[in-house]
Amino acid sequence: MSGPDWENIVEGDRKAFDALVESEMSGLLEAARHEIAYYEDVGDFPPRYMTPEELVGEAMIQAWDHRAKKLKGMSPRAWLYAMLFQAADRLAERRRDIQAHEALSTDQKIPDDPLVLDPVYDDDEEFYEWFQPDEALKWEDVIPSDVIAPEQLLAICEGEPRRLKPEERRAALLYFRLGFSMEEVCRVLGKRADETGRLLEKARDAVRG
Repeated sequence: MSGPDWENIVEGDRKAFDALVESEMSGLLEAARHEIAYYEDVGDFPPRYMTPEELVGEAMIQAWDHRAKKLKGMSPRAWLYAMLFQAADRLAERRRDIQAHEALSTDQKIPDDPLVLDPVYDDDEEFYEWFQPDEALKWEDVIPSDVIAPEQLLAICEGEPRRLKPEERRAALLYFRLGFSMEEVCRVLGKRADETGRLLEKARDAVRG
């Protein structure tokens, strides 16, 4: 979906937006499961803090509310995953802040229900800085020469969430599992091409190690 279709969404076509989300729901839920597994494993989320469906729902609220801020040239599909990762990070950051800065009495606890997310970003410049494809380094210079089998990647994401760092896992999921191009992965992660290439190489080595 691009061009006039996305323009209709920006103008308020909620049915078209919902259809876009539904077409990508399987991948979004898979990515959300991996986000939750990682943040549970490192202690930012307590067990059963939120479901993949809840995380996707939070992220899609942000995607709809900020749909006019999607950068030109970024696919709507990539935008949804960018919002998912931003929502997961934002929620984990807020929970860390609560744990670090609030002195809780013995009868108080961090709420079990997910916090309502604040807007994820304020402007395009704050949200994205990415490598332009017409700069000196060519995409083919950083595309991995070998691949990770999707089943290997999923086994690590689900069984050993901390083996891959968050950005390594996200880059690998988008590129090796969901079929995003290098340019799209750079846009979603807000990374230059050379940085994204290194993330993919580290993910590949970690999975095989």
